Amino acid sequence: MFDWSMVMPLPPVAFYSIYEISARWGCPAADIAGWAAAGHLQVLAGIPPVSCGAESIAGMVEVPIAELMPMFRRFGPSDEQGRLKRVKPLGSATWLNVTEPPDGLPIRSSDLLLAAGPLQQFEEERELLRRPTNNMGANARYDWESMYAWLTWYLFEKGVPTTQSALIALVQDWFVQNSRTGEVPDESTIRKRLTPLWRKLRGEEPVG
Repeated sequence: MFDWSMVMPLPPVAFYSIYEISARWGCPAADIAGWAAAGHLQVLAGIPPVSCGAESIAGMVEVPIAELMPMFRRFGPSDEQGRLKRVKPLGSATWLNVTEPPDGLPIRSSDLLLAAGPLQQFEEERELLRRPTNNMGANARYDWESMYAWLTWYLFEKGVPTTQSALIALVQDWFVQNSRTGEVPDESTIRKRLTPLWRKLRGEEPVG
């Protein structure tokens, strides 16, 4: 018989995308980007090797979010892609200009991340996780609203999974990574919630 006590738990989530935090806090992604541009949050990205003069920089770096705000317009369409022309290596106080590629490194808004540690401190200082929820009754046990916000972004960015089981696994994994209480809905509960959506995505039911 397998000894489950030998299985090590997964480590905590290390990074969140701006869109995940937008869903988690119930505010537009433009707000997250704006607070970061004002110095309240640090935005990171994982990049391939780029040249910054004589230096080659790769891995996790801080990005100048104020220069990428066209990807987070409050009104009107946002740019799908920006150009990263400066980076700051983690632990450094100096911004480095990207010289190769000469016109900057292409980057998408979904590539921009916030480290979990400082994010948790930001939440605790502002008591974000203690704010009352509008959900009533048993539904308050799970954050379905934030999950649906994230799923909308995922389907738009990544497309529809090939099977309903893959969709259910995707959502269950989101709850595992984002549950504030440690509770995760079981597969049958998620299936009941997602079956109408799945049928519409597959064209089996009319939309509306």
